Amino acid sequence: MSGSSRLHRVRDILMQQFSRPDFWMLLGILVIASFTRLWNLGEIGFRGDEAVYAGQAAVIAGDDEMKRYFVLISRGNSNFLLYQYVVALFYVVFGVGDVLAREVSAIFSILTVLVTFEIGRTLYGKTVGLIAALLLAVSSYAIFLGRLALLDSTMTFLFTVAILCIAEWLSSQNPRWLYAFAATAALAIDAKVTSVLVLIIFGVLLVLTRSRHLIPARSVPICGLIFLAFLTPAFFHLSHHGSEFLTFLSQSIRRVSHVPWYYYLTMIAGYEGYLILFLWLIGFAIAVVRRRSGDILLISSALVIIVFLQVYPLKAFNYFLPVVPVFSVLAARAMAAALTRLSLRPAWTGMAVFLLIAPSLFYIHKTMQIDSYAGMREAAFWLEQNTPANAGVMTISRGSAQSVISFYGQRDAYPFGRFRLATVLPGGTIVNARLNSGSTPTDWVRLWPPKLVQAGTVSYLVFYTDAGDDPPEDPIVDNMTQRAFKAFIETYGGHLVHTVYRNHEPRVWIYEVSRLQPRPTVDFAVEQDNLKIEGRGFRLGSEVEVYYNNAKIGRVESDQRGAFSASFPLPVGVSPQDYLVAVDDAGNSASSTGHHVWGEVYSTDNELTQSGEPPSSITFPAGAVSRSGGSGVAEPGGAPCAECIGARIGPAWAGVK
Repeated sequence: MSGSSRLHRVRDILMQQFSRPDFWMLLGILVIASFTRLWNLGEIGFRGDEAVYAGQAAVIAGDDEMKRYFVLISRGNSNFLLYQYVVALFYVVFGVGDVLAREVSAIFSILTVLVTFEIGRTLYGKTVGLIAALLLAVSSYAIFLGRLALLDSTMTFLFTVAILCIAEWLSSQNPRWLYAFAATAALAIDAKVTSVLVLIIFGVLLVLTRSRHLIPARSVPICGLIFLAFLTPAFFHLSHHGSEFLTFLSQSIRRVSHVPWYYYLTMIAGYEGYLILFLWLIGFAIAVVRRRSGDILLISSALVIIVFLQVYPLKAFNYFLPVVPVFSVLAARAMAAALTRLSLRPAWTGMAVFLLIAPSLFYIHKTMQIDSYAGMREAAFWLEQNTPANAGVMTISRGSAQSVISFYGQRDAYPFGRFRLATVLPGGTIVNARLNSGSTPTDWVRLWPPKLVQAGTVSYLVFYTDAGDDPPEDPIVDNMTQRAFKAFIETYGGHLVHTVYRNHEPRVWIYEVSRLQPRPTVDFAVEQDNLKIEGRGFRLGSEVEVYYNNAKIGRVESDQRGAFSASFPLPVGVSPQDYLVAVDDAGNSASSTGHHVWGEVYSTDNELTQSGEPPSSITFPAGAVSRSGGSGVAEPGGAPCAECIGARIGPAWAGVK
């Protein structure tokens, strides 16, 4: 065929398509899907997991700065990096950014609408395909996840393509669709491990439809080879991180969400509304009654996924996404059947469909107003511009929120919270959680945070609100962690240095550490008629007044670690029973007598020391500790008063004026 003939043929095909109403309907649906998923993607910065995946993509793309903060392995059991490699390709061309990573996810979500149309058309006809595509296009749950730089939209696209391949094979018995299924199933697993469910779905379908004999014998090894070939990225990943993967997998499967059995039902109802759920159930019931091969495919898909989600102890808001295209087709089939029975004119049919999906507009608007993690990006930018390059940061987290600060602000960031997963430290060191069967570990509440602050590794503390999506692993982990972090900020004299607002409301608060111990300590010794005094744990760079036996003997300035060493002439009448007291300009005080031994920093009932010492093999980088102005949070006010200090340390000090 000549070149001109091919051109004429392509033109004829295009003109034929353009003249068909269903083509323009599908195009309009894709426009709706594109608008809802791409509009204003960069209004709010990354969530924690988004920052992790985008950071991994940046490392793959060759961003050397990101290598310090992100490693190419997931702490959970869901990451084989396919999505990250796709994002990395765009990063190489356009540069690293948050909107670009989200656009990749949005494009996969839009393409899933097209694949859903094809499933409906293949199994039940064009009308069902168009309605199914429309339902998915306006699904606020799919829209929400399609606007986030997470793995789920990519995985769901490939998962849905695999379902389409099965549907096409059922219709044609062409083994080429089996080969395509093997390839897309492997790619879906490369995107997220839980996509292995599509293999179970296919197995259940073969058993229920008794169609195993339809698979040619020679096609089985070919499918196996194709599957293994397309699974190469996962094998490559395991060859480099096999031991870490198994360790993280064992930790991940131990996580449990303490939520009622109907968690996913109420969660989906909150995104979609009960009318859409009702349509899903009606479509599922019709499929159960008719039980054709296509019906069994969709029933098997829905049941396998739902049963897995119910049995798997960890629940998360994003896990349900792969089943939404399936239910969209089932609901569309029910709607098309009802419209056929009513025998409405096309205009009235379109009006009826619009009325059924009209409530979705409310949920779409509600979904697009969700602003969790708002302000964290801006906080990271502020830290980048206003803090030393080696300043360490800690933020309240469920395991990955600190990655937002590292991605945007290029600062060493650490979590504060309760979680069972391992923690990746700046520089690539991995610290495994100390797991036990009784409760969620508190390593990053009681053990590591005090060590990091006392070592000067962390000098800024970031508190934010409205950050959660998943149900907590412990029923009170949210409130407990927030209260513990507030107490931690006060314990180390957190001084508010910046607040990030959204819609005129504060959302993120940045505090600077003003002392490196929960409480100051002071000790002294007598040497050659001089009183040698050493103190630590005071406000950084603060003036410290020193009293002995109720009389002021001098003033000294603490260094940038809140410590000082001073020598004063020996007062008259030194006695082991007399108190030496040191008070900094924030009102933090410490006292000692001759019986005290230098080095006893904590009392035995200090809860921050009850978890024991961290492993000696873990070391942290030295941070940048700087002096903050104003009064500390823990001790509000200006100059110390004798009455307040006396109340803290007892009658021996109460008489000082």
